[in-house]
Amino acid sequence: MDIFSHALLSFILGQALQLDRDLQLILMVSSIILDIDAISIRSQEAAFRSHRGPLHSILAALLTSAPISAGYIIFMRLPPTAFLSVIPVCLAGLFSHLFLDLLTTGNMKVLWPFSRRNFAFNLAVFIDPTFFGTLLVAAFLIISTKTDASGIQIVAVAAIACITLNLGVRYYEKNTAIKIIKGLDACVASEIVSLPTLRPNKWWTIRKTPFENGYKYEIGEVDCIRNKILSKSNVESPYVDFNGPAELPIDSPQKAVACSKRDKRIGTSIVKLVIPAVIVTPLDHGKTWQVLWYDLINYTNRREPRGILVRVRADGTVTA
Repeated sequence: MDIFSHALLSFILGQALQLDRDLQLILMVSSIILDIDAISIRSQEAAFRSHRGPLHSILAALLTSAPISAGYIIFMRLPPTAFLSVIPVCLAGLFSHLFLDLLTTGNMKVLWPFSRRNFAFNLAVFIDPTFFGTLLVAAFLIISTKTDASGIQIVAVAAIACITLNLGVRYYEKNTAIKIIKGLDACVASEIVSLPTLRPNKWWTIRKTPFENGYKYEIGEVDCIRNKILSKSNVESPYVDFNGPAELPIDSPQKAVACSKRDKRIGTSIVKLVIPAVIVTPLDHGKTWQVLWYDLINYTNRREPRGILVRVRADGTVTA
C-alpha cells in the first residue's frame, strides 16, 4: 500500500484512541518506517530487490520496535518511563503497515526466517483509490470536528466499517472471477489466480497450465458484477521452472534460464516477481542467449513484457 494510506490510517486510529501528540507521532512514524527498505542510493533495481524483504516480516517488526521506540524517546527528549507506553503504540504502527501491504498484490515473506512462503491477499492495488479516498475523507472530517472526541470516534468507526465492507465485497468478487473462468473448462487441471484492478468490479484472472517446465497463461479480464468476460489472451512461458544443470557450454534455452537464475542479483529479483514469466531469444547464432524475466501482473496492464533483461554467453558469462 502507498505511504499516504499508511500515514492516514495511523492518524485516524491515533485520533480515535485520543493519543497525545507524542504517541500520535510515533504511531505515524512506525506505520511508514518499514518502507525504508525501498530506498537505495545504488539503483532502482537494488531498491526493488530489497523492498518487502526480511524487514516486512513479523519477526522484524518485533525486533525493531524496541530500538525505534528508544530512538524516538531520545530524539523527543522524553523520560525513560515513557518507553512502556511508546513501544505498544510503535508495534501497532508496524503491524498496521504489514496488514495493509498484505492486502495488495506484492509478495511478502511475513514469516521470515521460519518460512520462505510468500503471502499476498490480492484484494487491492498498490495505490488504491477506494482505500485512499475513504481514509482521506475520514481524516478531513476528523480535522474538521476539532476537539469533539465522540465525533472523531464515530468518523473513525465509520471509515473502518467502510473499508471492512469493501474488503468483504472484494473477497467475494475475487472468488466470483475465479468461478467464472473455472466454469469455462472445469476439466482442465490448472491453477487460477485473481488480481484486482483500479475498477472495483473488474478483475484480472490468470489460469496457469503446466507446459515444458513452465506454464501456459490464459489471461482474462472479468466484470464480476455482470458476470462477463471482457477480454482473453494467452501467453506461453516455457522453462520458467527449469532447475536442471547449467553445464558449459550454454547451448539451450533451458540452460540459459538455469544459468540466469543462478546469478545472485537476478535470482533475488526473480523471487520478487508475483507471477514470473520468461522469454528466451538466441543471439549471435546461438553464442549468446537473451533472457527476459518479467512479472505477468505488469503485463496484464501494459500488454508488453518489461522486466529484467539478461544476456547469457555460451561460456556462462551473465550480464544484466
